This record gives sequence, structure tokens and C-alpha cells, in this order.
Amino acid sequence: MRWLLTTLAISAFHLSAAEGGPRGNEMWETLERGGEVMYAILAASVIGIAFVLESLFRTRRGRILPRFAENQLHTQRAAAVSEVMARAAKTCVGEILAAAIQWEAGTPEQRRQAIEEAVENHLWKLRRGVRPIGVIANVTPLLGLLGTVVGIIEAFDTVSQQGALGDPAALAGGISKALLTTCFGLIVAIPLLLSYHYLTGRLDARLHRCEELVKEALLLPTAPAPDADA
Repeated sequence: MRWLLTTLAISAFHLSAAEGGPRGNEMWETLERGGEVMYAILAASVIGIAFVLESLFRTRRGRILPRFAENQLHTQRAAAVSEVMARAAKTCVGEILAAAIQWEAGTPEQRRQAIEEAVENHLWKLRRGVRPIGVIANVTPLLGLLGTVVGIIEAFDTVSQQGALGDPAALAGGISKALLTTCFGLIVAIPLLLSYHYLTGRLDARLHRCEELVKEALLLPTAPAPDADA
């Protein structure tokens, strides 16, 4: 979690630096050298960071499986169901419990299917918010590659028009554009790809834990009370 927030903070710092000052001027000069593709990658990075922050909020523990609910369902099982549903009705675990309770009169297999369907439904909804991060992480290197191709084409155009001994500065400009867009695309894509896998892994783990706890509370038999005469 800390490395993700640190990465986002560094990215936000670099983006904010583009607004002014020596560092900002440097950033804008680099963007201009990279051409139009660099602006597309910059826009993708801003959108990607926004999706990461939004997904961090949507997949937080308090929204999926509050700590008190996990502790109570783990220790008290069926006895804790009513309290968890009352205190955490709008969380994922509360809604999964409610879906299972609707089949209270059904067979254990029907209740099991209701639990699994509720978990799959929540997983699909929450993954829908994380999926754009993966899309942006895959698209930005392609944008960098596009900039690379454009830069190489410009470099070869320079050679074809001015000969092998043409203007070195013009030739270097095309090669520089090719390298800059590739580098910038990877700088944006790598943190977003790591964030995507972190968020999907956290989401899967927490909903899987919800499924385990609800099944333990509603499907496993309750241990018999100890005999006082024994």
C-alpha cells in the first residue's frame, strides 16, 4: 500500500511541476520535443491516476469487509450474522449475507449458490472500476511505440532529403523524439500496471475472505453446547 501511494505522490509531483517554475519549463520542453504523442501519454497518465485513486477508495476494507465484521464472523459465526447485517448492511459482506438469508428456507446447496452468485456479482462490479487502469497501462506503451515510429520516420526523411551527411541536429531531433516517447510511455505504464495487479489482487482476496466467512457462518453446523452434567 505504501509503495503505491508513494508512486502516486511522485507522479502527481511531476505532473504539478509542469505548471510553472524551472522544473515546469523543463517538463514542457520535454513534451514539446516528444511531439503530439507525448501529450496523449500525459493525458493517459492523469486519467490513469484518477482511476487508481477512485479504485483505492472503492476497494477499501471498510467498503468490502470491515475489520469488526471479519472478527465477529470468524469467532461467533452464526451468532454474529444479525449484528453484522445491522452494522454493515451497505458493505459487500453485509449484502452477501442478505442474499444468503433470502434462501434461509432453501437447501444448503441453494444457499451456497446464492452466496457464490453474490460474490461474483460484487467482483464483477468492482473489477469494472479497476479495468480501465489495465487498459491505460497497456495502451501507453503502444502510444510510446507510435511516437518511436514517427520519430524514426522523421529521422529517415531527414537522411533521404539531405543525404547521409545532412543536418545532424535535424537527424538527432527525430531520434530524440523516438526515444522520449518510448521512455515516457514506459514511465507511465509500469506504475499503472503494478497498481492494476495490486488492486485486483486485493479485491479478489477480500471478496474470497467474505465468501469463506459467510459460508462458515451460514452453512457449517454449529458446534453443540457442552453438557453441563458431564
